Amino acid sequence: MPTKKEVEQILENRDWDTLKHWASEHRNVYRQLMTRIYVKDGLIFWRAVEGLGFLVREIEKLKPAFAVELVRRYFWMLNDESGGTAWNASEAIGSLLAYNPKTCGHFNWMLSGLLVDESLKDGALWGLAQLAQTAPHLVDPLEERISPLLEDEEPFVRGLAALIYSLLRNPHDDFALYREQGPKWRVSAELDQRLKNDQAKLEIYQGGKFVSYSVQELWQVPTLAYWSEQVTINDLEVEITAASSAKGLCWLGIEPIATEEESLRAWASRRFPKWFLIKKREPNVVVFRQLTEYLAGKRQEFTIPLHQIGTPFQLQVWEELLRIPYGETRSYGDIAAKVGNPKGSRAVGMANNQNPLGIVVPCHRVIGKNGSLTGYAGGLNVKAKLLELEGANRSRP
Repeated sequence: MPTKKEVEQILENRDWDTLKHWASEHRNVYRQLMTRIYVKDGLIFWRAVEGLGFLVREIEKLKPAFAVELVRRYFWMLNDESGGTAWNASEAIGSLLAYNPKTCGHFNWMLSGLLVDESLKDGALWGLAQLAQTAPHLVDPLEERISPLLEDEEPFVRGLAALIYSLLRNPHDDFALYREQGPKWRVSAELDQRLKNDQAKLEIYQGGKFVSYSVQELWQVPTLAYWSEQVTINDLEVEITAASSAKGLCWLGIEPIATEEESLRAWASRRFPKWFLIKKREPNVVVFRQLTEYLAGKRQEFTIPLHQIGTPFQLQVWEELLRIPYGETRSYGDIAAKVGNPKGSRAVGMANNQNPLGIVVPCHRVIGKNGSLTGYAGGLNVKAKLLELEGANRSRP
């Protein structure tokens, strides 16, 4: 069993790989994280909250229903008969729901019910903001419980409520569901203007660190919507994750979903600081429809708007990739010559490696000078299948 000091070190380093290993070797380590959550003392506390959700998700793979049992235990500890031992329980419950929405999502109403308790409100609202990112459909019915908090005196509460609204309200050009009180996740023009001008500051724990926002920023926060689906590339089953901004597709990866989501989060934190990821299929519907047509041999060109971010050289290389016709290949040297750097094959290879838009920006069509397959983020087997699908001739003159 890991010691208290070892657990603290894991949290200081945010070493989730070791925590994942402990999930199978030392399952009871979750008790140490629960104990650590009793003390709300800054960054390590929040990492313990995050770590508990992550660890329980891993344990759940080995012991189904474990997360549900733990959430129930937390709610029981909030009852008077338990002696009130569940300090900071709302943060912990929120993390457990956000990491295990499929099994624990039905506790969404109970979590939102904690918003009426002043001692639990902050943590419950933070948890709902996390859940809104991983499973927005579970927060969507809760608007009437969250809306009063948009006018709360505390910037932290007001800001988190504003963030949830930003994540859940539909763009103006989407079909809005109406009810007696008007469209969902909408506010009066007066309150909208007030929130747009609200400069009050708050800090939110997000992605392992504290990030400072104004309420105004959270009310208009930009988002990246991502979605994952399993597809077949010439009898090879793979998982594809796509992410889109309001401008266009910015990520398309072919690693297993858990690995891809982790890579996407790390990439987005660098390329889109202060943006939020939200798991939503709708903004990526066209992406997956065109991918399905391409994989069925019914589409040779993608017409998806792209949102590419890279160095000037990377953007130049990626532009050349888009010019490679369907069913044809080019060498790294060919691309290097096109971008005015005939000796830059290695640099082209690095730009290919950093291409976040696999398949759509077809780096799979770039091969070795002798026709050999070289590195591909999704694996050489995927690269071979894509070229086979396109009927590409890999022989080089």
